[in-house]
Parts: sequence; structure tokens; C-alpha cells
Amino acid sequence: MTATRVTSAAVTTGRRRIELRELPVPPLAAGEGLLAVEAVGVCGSDVVSFDQEGLPERVMGHETVGVIADVTPVAADRWGVSEGDRVLLEEYLPCGYCRFCRSSEFRFCLESDHEVKPAALRYGTTGLDVEPGLWGGFSEVQYLHPRTVVHHIPAALPAEVATMALPVANGYEWAHQIGRVGPGASVVVVGPGQQGLGSVLASRLAGASVIVAVGLERDAARLAAAKRLGATDLLVSGPSLVEQVLAATGGEGADVVINTAAGTSAVFNDCAAMARKGGRVVLPVRDRRPQDGIDLGALSRKCLTVAGVRGHSFDAVEKAIDIMSDQLELLRSLSSLTVPLEQVADAILSTGGSGSVPDVIHATVTV
Repeated sequence: MTATRVTSAAVTTGRRRIELRELPVPPLAAGEGLLAVEAVGVCGSDVVSFDQEGLPERVMGHETVGVIADVTPVAADRWGVSEGDRVLLEEYLPCGYCRFCRSSEFRFCLESDHEVKPAALRYGTTGLDVEPGLWGGFSEVQYLHPRTVVHHIPAALPAEVATMALPVANGYEWAHQIGRVGPGASVVVVGPGQQGLGSVLASRLAGASVIVAVGLERDAARLAAAKRLGATDLLVSGPSLVEQVLAATGGEGADVVINTAAGTSAVFNDCAAMARKGGRVVLPVRDRRPQDGIDLGALSRKCLTVAGVRGHSFDAVEKAIDIMSDQLELLRSLSSLTVPLEQVADAILSTGGSGSVPDVIHATVTV
């Protein structure tokens, strides 16, 4: 393979701007590989970054499914793959030897954390100026770094479902592994986006008896999806929200409250108020703005456990793949938009509610 080979890629060049370009495919050094991209999911984080100024030109997309097109012997041995294998990529590129990597928590590895190391490598966000440039899935070919983490995907799992593995894994991680949702539990999920819907599904599969999905007036389609996935109660956020949750949970409040929506003090206080005494509040909120007015006293008065969460473990993704295979038709209904590479921008905007297609729950870009 020569460096003159090129691949078509959707390059984000600025806020809400994408250009289709021909980019060079690099020759491989030891430990590297190439992925023939099949499909890529659009994540909520893509919506956020696509709307930002000042980010580098980059190939976005990190919910990537594809086939190993070329792999060096060192990489094949390390990843446990062969050419032709169908895989899903993690967005993280962990070092593999730090305390976090050695304890299976590689998502915390400092080598993949932009907040600690601004130049940290990660699929879907690393810029074109970092060789070889093909760091994202919105491309016919994606470069595979030696630190790549892969998951094998069954041939029978359709691409538009397989690309949901990471949001489904997040929901499983947050509800079951962190929230400890189990048989008979009562759960409130605030925010019916991809991650929230994953949390609803995981709660139902874990045996929860009451699952309350909370959204906004504009979330009618997503709340309907939550109902299909197992929500027992659908509520629209408003002044009487806490009272409605207490009514749905027999007056005690929920065993677990998962807030996948806003990170404001008002929402946090509602989450604390909706939880029962001794309950758990799970917060996968990434808003970096400090908040005034948080009722810290509620945490001690009710003896609440608050867990900040981020992403998923390797095991959660493996479990998500099993769940998607078992719940195929149910999850297929969440795939509300599939577009070719040329329509990446509209897929991202539609996922965020400002594109040409309304009520998108999960969008897939096929390559």
C-alpha cells in the first residue's frame, strides 16, 4: 500500500461546516491498521462540537462500525483481529499500562483525556494536523492507532443498530452498574436522548418495576420511544414534576434517578427531591459551568449517594452488543435517519433538532 492512495472523507472545517475531501491513506507501521468504514452513528457530543467555533479541522465520528481492511501482525495480535473481521471502535485511545488501563477503566486514562492533556488522541476529535489525519469515522477509510480498542460485531447485526452500541453501553453502565438498578427498583430517567433511552432499556432489562421517563414538550417522539423500551410513566418537565414522580413511586421517591439532561442547579435539586431516602443520583452531566443554588443539604438529609459518571467500561459495550442482538427489532425502531457520507452535516443538525429531518432519535451515516 502506498501513500498516494486516497479516501473520501467528510472534514469539519468550522462551525456547522463540512467539506468532502480526498485525504491520503497512510502506509502502515508496526502496530497499526486500517478500517474500511461501514457506518457511523451520530452522538450527542457530535451535535455539541459541530456547533462550536475554534476547533481544528477534523474528521468527526466515533460510533464507528467497519471491517478490518489492513492490519500489521503486531496489531492483529494485540487486538485479536484478522483482515475481514467486523468490529466496533471505542473512541478512547488509552495507553494500556497506567493504573486505570490495568483496572479496566481505560476511559479514565490520562493519555485520552483532553481536559488533562489538550493534545490527547481520541477518535472523532483529533485534528487533521495530527498525522495521519484520518482519526474519525466519517470517511471511507479510518486509521487505526496502535492503542485502538475494538469489539467484535456479529455479522447478523445491522449497521444502523450496531452503531448504537456506545449509547446503549452508556445506559447499561449508568443504570445497572453504577445505579445498581435491580428487580423491583423504581427509576427516574431525566432526558430521553440516546443515553437516556439506553438507561430506560437497561433499567427494564434489570427488572425495574417503575421507570419514569422525563422530557420536554418537544420530546414527544423520544418519550414514545421510551415507552416502547419499557418506561412505565412518561412525564413532561414542569412545576409539578417532583410531585408527579412521588405519586408514581408511592410517595417515597425513586431508588435511582439518572440525569442525562441539563446540569443546572434547578435540575439537580429536582433530582435530589425525586430520590427516596437512601437513594442514588447518577449524573453523566458534562456542563463545565459552576452552579449556584445547589441544595447540598438535601444530600445529607436524605442520605443520598451521588455518582458522577462518564462513558462506559469495556464490559458494558460487550453487554450492549448482546442486548442489541437480543432486542434487535426494538432497537431498530430507534434508528430514525440513515444518510450517505455526503449528508453528514444534516444528520448532525437533525440529531440536534435543527436539520431538515424532525424527531431524529439516532442517525446513522453509511459509507
